[in-house]
Amino acid sequence: MKASNRAERGFTLLEVIVALAITGFVLGGLFTLLGASKQLSLRSSESLREAAELRAAVNFALLENEYNEVEPVLQSERFDMRDAELLDDPLRKTAGTTQALQSFEVLDRERDQSVSGTRWVRLAVPR
Repeated sequence: MKASNRAERGFTLLEVIVALAITGFVLGGLFTLLGASKQLSLRSSESLREAAELRAAVNFALLENEYNEVEPVLQSERFDMRDAELLDDPLRKTAGTTQALQSFEVLDRERDQSVSGTRWVRLAVPR
C-alpha cells in the first residue's frame, strides 16, 4: 500500500513538459507583442518629429520676407523654400497698397514632397 501512495503524489514527466511548453508559448506571444508595440512607438515618434519639422518650415515660410527679420528655426538642410510670383491684384481696387499675396513652396528633399501656400508680403512701392 505504501508504494502505490508514493506513486500517486507529484507530477509525471509528461505533465511537466506540457506545462513548460504552454508557458513557453504564452511568454513567446507576450514578448512578440511587446516588441511590436515598441517598434510601433518608435515609428510614431519619428513620424511626429518629421511632421513637427515640416510644420516649423511652413511657419517659417509664412513669416519670412525681406521686411521681416525672422531667424531660421531649423538647422536641417532637409527643406528648401522657394518663392514664387506675386498673385494678381483684385479687379476692384480703390487705392494702391503695399501688401501683396505671394505664393511659396516648401520642398522636403528626403521624402520628395512639397507643400505650397500663400503669404502676405510687404512691398517697397505701392501697386
